[in-house]
Amino acid sequence: MKKVSLVIIVFLTSFLSRAQPNPGFEDWTNQFGLLEPDGWQTLNFLTMLTPPNPASAFRVGGIDAHSGNYALKLKTVYLNNKPDVVDLGDTTGGCYTGQIILTPVSSAVGFPYTGRPEKLKFWARYIPVGADEGRAGVLLKKTNGNGFDTVGFGIMYLTETPVYSFFEVDIDYKSNALPDSAVIAFATSKNSLSARVNSTMFVDDVSFSGYVGISESVITSDKVKLFPNPAQSRVEVTVESENAEIVVLSDMSGKELLRQPLINKYVLIDVGPLPVGMYMYDIRDNKNKVLFRDKLNVLR
Repeated sequence: MKKVSLVIIVFLTSFLSRAQPNPGFEDWTNQFGLLEPDGWQTLNFLTMLTPPNPASAFRVGGIDAHSGNYALKLKTVYLNNKPDVVDLGDTTGGCYTGQIILTPVSSAVGFPYTGRPEKLKFWARYIPVGADEGRAGVLLKKTNGNGFDTVGFGIMYLTETPVYSFFEVDIDYKSNALPDSAVIAFATSKNSLSARVNSTMFVDDVSFSGYVGISESVITSDKVKLFPNPAQSRVEVTVESENAEIVVLSDMSGKELLRQPLINKYVLIDVGPLPVGMYMYDIRDNKNKVLFRDKLNVLR
């Protein structure tokens, strides 16, 4: 019997959360001539290209599984053929909840989910090459007319962990909304710049836990004004909230770049020294809790 913590079923108003698919990687189906975990999409579809790429995801069992019969093994591989030179580096390895649809070609990312969990929990081993780092993340989102709004987000990085260990990813909530879907993702390398071929991750027993209710301390988007965005040199941030204390700016990998206090609900931030690109900014309280999170684009 699989020893796995299943997604906690929570009732919030009239909504019922759905458990994420295949949390213990027990169920697999042949796709593209390779075994794929049901409910998850790995990058093995890249093996279909000409010239083909090596496989980067595998079903493993025995001592390589934390519990039950099987677990997921991911490996950073070198891509001989990159269909997207912008988003795919020379090396890659990972998976996410969802699937590739071949007719017509599209990608269904995530699964239906309407809960507000506190944490993403999983068991993993990670054997990096060099100073490589693995990555685990979760995104709770709600569709709108133009795409989706981020309800909650969490990410963590793994360093060398030679034996199975228990991990928890805290989920920071951006709004009081209920999500309608969730994305869980794992990657064997932090990014394409630091990726090292053959960095390997074993993942098993993935679940959500806890419950985060509707909190009056969470700041809604109409209470935060950041201008200009995109920005070239400086941005002004105004927050209409008594709980807001600090603005934290991070790169897209989660590395904190600067933090400045709000004074009379206002702060002026110099982004001139930052390279062109996309960044995340958080509004936090005096206990460092994230009350609001959004993106800032720096252009020249």
